Amino acid sequence: MQDNAPSSLPAKAQRKPEAAPSGGARVLILGGDTSTASTLGGVLRHDGRSVQIVTDSTSALSALADGEFDLLLADLDEADPKSQDVLDQAQRTTPATTVVVLTGYATLESALRALRRGVYDYLVKPVDVEELRITVARALERHRLQHELAARVHELEVAHAAARGFNARLQEQVEQATVELRHKVEELDEANRQLTQTQEQHDRFVAMVAHEMRGPLNPIINYAQLAKRPTLQDGALGRYMDIIVEHAYRLNRMVDDLQTATRLSTGRFSLRTEPFDLIAAVGELVDQFASSVRERHFTFDRPNAPVTIDADRDRIVQAVRNLIDNAVKYSVEGGAIDVGLEVHDDDVAITVGDYGAGISDADMKRIFDPFIRGTHEADVSGSGLGLYITRGIIAEHHGTLKVRNRGGENRIQGAIFSVSLPLRRPAAAS
Repeated sequence: MQDNAPSSLPAKAQRKPEAAPSGGARVLILGGDTSTASTLGGVLRHDGRSVQIVTDSTSALSALADGEFDLLLADLDEADPKSQDVLDQAQRTTPATTVVVLTGYATLESALRALRRGVYDYLVKPVDVEELRITVARALERHRLQHELAARVHELEVAHAAARGFNARLQEQVEQATVELRHKVEELDEANRQLTQTQEQHDRFVAMVAHEMRGPLNPIINYAQLAKRPTLQDGALGRYMDIIVEHAYRLNRMVDDLQTATRLSTGRFSLRTEPFDLIAAVGELVDQFASSVRERHFTFDRPNAPVTIDADRDRIVQAVRNLIDNAVKYSVEGGAIDVGLEVHDDDVAITVGDYGAGISDADMKRIFDPFIRGTHEADVSGSGLGLYITRGIIAEHHGTLKVRNRGGENRIQGAIFSVSLPLRRPAAAS
C-alpha cells in the first residue's frame, strides 16, 4: 500500500515512530471493503492488537455497545449519510473510544468535518503500513493518556468531594462549637451578672443588717448602763428592763429572719404541719397588733365558722405577721389596716391591705426579692427580708402570694397583699 494522496491533502508534520502501548489494546475495524479491512486487521494483529472486524455501521454500534474498544478504525464513505452517522452515534455510545477514519481522498474541508465529529486522525487510502502503525500507536497512546487523565480526574473529584464533605463537617463543627462557645459566654456573662448582683446584695445586706442591729442594740446597751446607776429612782429599773426586753425580742426576730432566709435560699427549709384553726390564729395575731400599735386602726373580716387547714401554724403566723408589719410600716399614722379571710371551694384567701402610698411600678417587679425595700420610704426600718420570707413560706405550703395597689393606677390609696392557701395538703406534700 502506498500513500498517493492528491495535492489538495493538508501536509502533515513528519512524525517519529512511537513505542506501541502494551499489548492487549482492542481495535474495532469498520470496513466496507473486506479485503482492506482484513489486511489492516492482519497488520494490527501482527503488532499485538486485539482486532474485531465488522462490515456495516449497525454491527459497529452493536459491537461498541457490547464491549469496550480502545480504537475505532472506520472506513467511511463520504457520500453515504448512514456511514457518517456512525461517528455521531459512536461518540454518544462510547465517548471514551478513540476514532481514526479511512478516506479515499482528503481535503481540508473533509479533515475539519471529521475533526468536528470527534475524530482523532484520518488515513488516506491506500494506507501506508508504516503510516498506519504510527497513527494507531499515537491514537492508542492518546487513548491511554485520556484514560489515565479520566482516572486522575475521577480521583481528584473523589478527593474534592471528600475534602468538600470534610470542609462541610468541619464548618458544621466550627459553627456548632461557635454556638456552644457563644452559649458558654452568655452563661458566663449571666453568671457574672448574677454574681455581681449577689455581691451587691450581700454588701447592701451586710450594711443593712449592721444598721438595723444597731437599732435594738443601742437602747439595750444604754438602758443597761442606766440600770447600773446607784442613784436609780424607784420604778425606773422595771421600765428599763421592759425596754431592754422589747429590743431584745426585736433583735431576736431579726436573727430568726436571717436564719429563715438562709434556709429558704439553700433549700433546707422544713415545715411541721398539723391541723389548726386558721381564723383563730390570724385573729390572735390581729389582736396583738391592735393592742401594741395604738396609732393604727385594725379590722378583721372573717367567716363565723372555724376554718381548719393542715399546715405549719407558726410559719403561717410568721408570714401573716410580716404582711401586717409591712402594712403598719408603709401606712399613714391613724390609717386603717384591713385584714380579711375568705373560704373558697379548694382554698382559703387571706388579704392584708393598707391606705399608704402604694407600690411603684419599679418596686412591684422586685418587691419579693431578698434585701429589697420600698424606694419611697428610705427611713422605714427593716432588713428587706420580710416579703421574701413570706413568699417562701407560702410557696412551701403550695400557696401563692400576690400584691396589687388598691386604686389601680392611683396607687396613693395603698396596697393589698393576697395569700392563697389550699384547704387540703397536696398528695405529693403528704
